[in-house]
Amino acid sequence: MKTIIKLFVFSVVVASMALFTACTDESLNVIPKDSITALTLFGDEKSADLNLMDVYTNLPDMEGQGNPDAYFQYDNWENWSDNTVSNFDWATSFVATQERSMGADVYNPGWYNHSYPAIPFIYDRMYQYIRKANFFIENVNINASKFSDNWKKTRLAEARFLRAFYYHELLMAYGGVPIIEKTLNLANDGANVFYPRSTAKQTSNFIISELKAAAADLPNEVSKGRATQAAALTLKAWVELFSKNYAEAANTCSDIMNLKVHGLFPKYNDQFMAANNNNVESIFAYQHDLVNKKTMRSAYYGPIGVYNTSSTADRSGAMQPTQSLVDEYKMKDGLPKELSPLWDPSKPYDNREPRFYASIIYNGAIFAGHTYSSTNLYNVPRGIRTGYFRRKGIDPTMTTTKLGSFIEASNYAYFRYAEVLLMYAEAKIELNQIDNTVIDAIDQVRVRGGIPKLEISYNKSSFGQDELRQILRSERRIEFAFEQKRYWDLIRWRTAEIVLNQPYMGLTVDNAGNYVPVMVKTCSFHPEKNYLFPIYKAWIDINPKMKVQNDGIEFFNGQNPGY
Repeated sequence: MKTIIKLFVFSVVVASMALFTACTDESLNVIPKDSITALTLFGDEKSADLNLMDVYTNLPDMEGQGNPDAYFQYDNWENWSDNTVSNFDWATSFVATQERSMGADVYNPGWYNHSYPAIPFIYDRMYQYIRKANFFIENVNINASKFSDNWKKTRLAEARFLRAFYYHELLMAYGGVPIIEKTLNLANDGANVFYPRSTAKQTSNFIISELKAAAADLPNEVSKGRATQAAALTLKAWVELFSKNYAEAANTCSDIMNLKVHGLFPKYNDQFMAANNNNVESIFAYQHDLVNKKTMRSAYYGPIGVYNTSSTADRSGAMQPTQSLVDEYKMKDGLPKELSPLWDPSKPYDNREPRFYASIIYNGAIFAGHTYSSTNLYNVPRGIRTGYFRRKGIDPTMTTTKLGSFIEASNYAYFRYAEVLLMYAEAKIELNQIDNTVIDAIDQVRVRGGIPKLEISYNKSSFGQDELRQILRSERRIEFAFEQKRYWDLIRWRTAEIVLNQPYMGLTVDNAGNYVPVMVKTCSFHPEKNYLFPIYKAWIDINPKMKVQNDGIEFFNGQNPGY
């Protein structure tokens, strides 16, 4: 909220707008002036587009440094889940998840790691971005006569989508937040700049309503960086699922399927490579390029070793799969290892499903022409925590020079079509409306991943709700590993207090060649408070209306429960 007080005059940071010039849309290639007034900024469609690009620019760059806030660098949101750990024991994700002793009286969230933000939803920053969207919407309406009807319809829908995107980040992290739909100015508005917190339900309803309206005015096409109809509907379905509005989520997913624009990319791992950016499966993605918005995926999150030597050696391996994730992958018959006759604990990497080999570098794996053995997999500078490296989405053609300079441009997908299928299946399972469409949605993801349909693997055609729920949740974890979705799944399923209180394990090899479990670190999750993040106490002190809705259920004197 402090940004709302401070930002009396809107100004466009020209350098940040230039970051979007590599997008496919030609309107993003307009070179902005050094300083522009609102009148000039909204003088015509091209100049107004620059302002909208500034709103796009603030989307979280989850695997790169294209965003001016440089969201993650060598730490990553996936490391807050049970899927991965950083090899740096001083990384924010490594330290903070052990005790989760964060409070509201210091600048939290906002745990900084060598000046790099470690989380994508910092409260006051989100409101800066929301204010930019509000400013755009207001000024397009004020200057409506300067724009064509089609341009206005599409661009206003894009701005509403972006505003909803930033609000959904707030919703997941903090629950209910103040809903602000206009620019505020303390000098003009006085105490009216202060808003009370809306409830979580009110906040989710607002987001859903905005996305429904935006979807109606957005183009039905594969996105190349801009919001589309499918992007708005997919975000809507996700917020509905997150909010346990299962019937609505299922219907929204059906609407996306009926658009007939998106489908599954034929080869699972190939879809994450730069050559296949904005493919048929990609619904909405952060656009990377080789100039201003390079990705850091291979350099920071790929393996250490011959593949990545010299100056970059101490920066790689910063997203290491846990034993828990490795165990989740199915056998090639499509069954969990506990149920499969193919499982041999003395040969834990034999007969696994194709997504395992596409996603994990393990002892004996061959990657980029190099065989990873116990020597270079476990004993390298800066320490290997788990005995595994990420392979999924890592470019095996990268050279040391390219890695050191981040010469890589693979997009980060916020949403892809596989998630629509699994969201649909999950919503129907939770409604206990299990039919052939549910099984088919799961099967599409499994078969593309290289394992048999459910009926073939389990030798039966019907499944109970509890059994299919566990199958679905396992499929989500495998399919979206390293895509930074696991933490929010644990939060919405209310299983974080179980899963995130388990020790994080890895696997090493002794001198006799035997596999030996090793504990990487202990973690903690406090259910009385950690399902939400704290709102910095100073923000609440600045805004007295945050304390109005003090019902003792959602808010305690304006703060989230437990803080």
